[in-house]
Amino acid sequence: MAEVRPFRGLRYDDAKAGRLADLLCPPYDVISEELRTELYARSPYNFVRVEYARDEPSADRYAVAARSLAEWTAAGTLRRDAKPAFYGYDHVFVVDGAKQLRRGFFCALKLHALDEGVVVPHELTFPKAKADRLELLRRTRTNTSAVFAIYADDDGAIASLLARARKHAVGDARQAEERHTIWTLDDDRAANELRERLKNARIYIADGHHRYETALAYRAEDKSEGARFVLAYLCALNDPGLRIFATHRVVQGDGALERAADRFFTRAPIDAGAIADIQPGIALAHDSSLTQLAVRPDADLSALPPTWRSLPVAQAEELLLREVRDAGAEVTYEHDTARAIAAAKGGATAVLLRAIDPQTLRRVADAGERLPQKTTYFYPKVAAGLVIRSLEEK
Repeated sequence: MAEVRPFRGLRYDDAKAGRLADLLCPPYDVISEELRTELYARSPYNFVRVEYARDEPSADRYAVAARSLAEWTAAGTLRRDAKPAFYGYDHVFVVDGAKQLRRGFFCALKLHALDEGVVVPHELTFPKAKADRLELLRRTRTNTSAVFAIYADDDGAIASLLARARKHAVGDARQAEERHTIWTLDDDRAANELRERLKNARIYIADGHHRYETALAYRAEDKSEGARFVLAYLCALNDPGLRIFATHRVVQGDGALERAADRFFTRAPIDAGAIADIQPGIALAHDSSLTQLAVRPDADLSALPPTWRSLPVAQAEELLLREVRDAGAEVTYEHDTARAIAAAKGGATAVLLRAIDPQTLRRVADAGERLPQKTTYFYPKVAAGLVIRSLEEK
């Protein structure tokens, strides 16, 4: 049984911190060193100083994060809301020149072990990232950025509830082609209806597997009530603004890749201008050429679970990239197709993959399977700093 709760969020006081647009940052896993420098310069209160702080001569980044939180809270730069609430979140953004709206809400989500089948993953994780997030949680006792999760709302009842409950904004930030607006759903009747509608739902982790698994690990250390929940942003599977991009692979040194492609696939040239229309399952970009790959009938995919054996990302990982990694080639990741193609220069090759859809993610997760690491890229990321959750809520 899924349990969501309202909570007393910590939010910026614009009068003391300045424009909210200058205070937000992406979650830690997409903050490059260049972007971190830019965010540091944007405002002395930018949330990057908590979410992904820099080490200082006298303190490591976790101490810096804890100090920033303590100082900002003491000064009233961050204020705790007086009443627990769910926080609605409208995220307006642009994809391919068209404006999109993704609507969801922030809540405190009760933690369940992954094998309980209540909150379920869809992707494998890296241990290093979990160690980093666990240390930050230990030092701050605060959920700094939300786990992004999705749920089925087949009849649209929750979408209607959120539309009815949306009132005046308590936070609004415009950033280039994006707009972040949050409001409080603090009406008891609406809040109770939301909890009731979700109590029999299965929650699928979309983005933030490391944060969720970190929260589970911390729960084993901290038996307080606050540690039994984690900050989550929930969005419906069928929300019109839910966008999943593929995560392409860029390979440096393509000898093993070419050999694997010849052995397990047939090739056909494709035009770069048509790739968005064709949406090939797997394609290779090298210098100025693009080649579509199709799995040969005799290729052995028996090592893959039947649930996701037909997915391009699984086929590419098993038949192309396994040999590449065994040969010691460097593999990096890029979700933007144009940038992946541009990176395929000077000896590099981009493995371009077709994105999976929300229902496929649901099917794989329901079967108890996990897709390869870096399969999905939910776009855009949920901003950090809109609302945060202290484990010491009272």
